[in-house]
Amino acid sequence: MEIELQYLYTGDGPLIVPVELANFTLATSQIFDIRDSFFDTNNLDLRRAGCSLRVRRQSNLPKPILTWKGPSTRRPDRAREREEIEAPVDHIPSDGDEMVEMIAATGLLEKVAGVLDTTPQLELIGELENRRSTHDYIQGLHRVEMCWDRLRFPLGPTQIRLELETQSDAAGRFISAFDEELRTLLNGDLSDAEYGKAKELCVRLYPELFAPKAA
Repeated sequence: MEIELQYLYTGDGPLIVPVELANFTLATSQIFDIRDSFFDTNNLDLRRAGCSLRVRRQSNLPKPILTWKGPSTRRPDRAREREEIEAPVDHIPSDGDEMVEMIAATGLLEKVAGVLDTTPQLELIGELENRRSTHDYIQGLHRVEMCWDRLRFPLGPTQIRLELETQSDAAGRFISAFDEELRTLLNGDLSDAEYGKAKELCVRLYPELFAPKAA
């Protein structure tokens, strides 16, 4: 399970990393490069169902990570909650057929096929580059991660995003306190991201698939 809030940073000041947030203490920080390769059908059926399927190459890890994310639901605190499953893999698939073999080997084929109601026919639909700094805040057994993401899309301007994330429902109840403190600290330079990163990529590359339907 993933619980997260994503923001766009619109300021021109330095990216702040507080030593404390919501009575949580900063424990560890890292900075690394990310390249995400997203796979979907040629009609973006996974994305249009609110799902995403990617393989991530991360400069501080020895192997790529395959990630499946299911549809999200909006919580009362505005955070999004959804299923997230990760598995280390040996390489980035070279094409859709190889991706189907990979999700079969990692036990994800049934989930992907369940969304599509058929055996998936997948293609590489786009890649996203990111320079990320990640900061873990802890309070006892609770952990919340804050990330600054410097995103480079294949088309359009770069973005700076801030993300709050936890995999724990118990820690998720503190998300609203993090949100309130960060908005105050950044003095109006945070706005809610209209889309997640995967949908932002797809909207830029394939706008015709996300155009409003005619009345």
